[in-house]
Amino acid sequence: MERPAPHCKVRDSPPAGQPPVVCSAIFRFCTALAAVFALTAVASVWAAGAFKPRPGSRPDFVSLHCRAAANAKPCAIALGYLAALDLDRAREACAMLERSTLENAGGMAGCKTTLLQARGIRIRYSVDDVVRSPLGMMIRFSTRTSSNAPVRQQMLVTPAARILAIVPEP
Repeated sequence: MERPAPHCKVRDSPPAGQPPVVCSAIFRFCTALAAVFALTAVASVWAAGAFKPRPGSRPDFVSLHCRAAANAKPCAIALGYLAALDLDRAREACAMLERSTLENAGGMAGCKTTLLQARGIRIRYSVDDVVRSPLGMMIRFSTRTSSNAPVRQQMLVTPAARILAIVPEP
């Protein structure tokens, strides 16, 4: 008979239906924990190879004005919105809108429906300038699809870090 693990003891005459070797609760817990870690590691390796990474999104250009401390947050909001549009993450993009703007777009459902009409169309985008406005910061940006000329637009980002409006540039 094999010698049991150090935290286990052998019973000479175990009761009916009981195993002849009894291990401590700590030993059983540690063994179960090791098995869980091993399965987690195997699952992680499998998942890394089984799923293709989601495509990324990056701007073609970001104005140096976005580096200024006062402009960094509004620029980050604009870039997050544009990346969400590029990657068909309509819910994420709609969630960045000011409540009144979202309501005017038909609520979350209406906004998502509108944005997803362009599903699968990748855009290229750039943040061209940041200008202070009485209502927050105006982000001037441009977008284009692979075959079209750039469309220049402006986005008003409020001090509450929400997008109030997006309009064509005059």
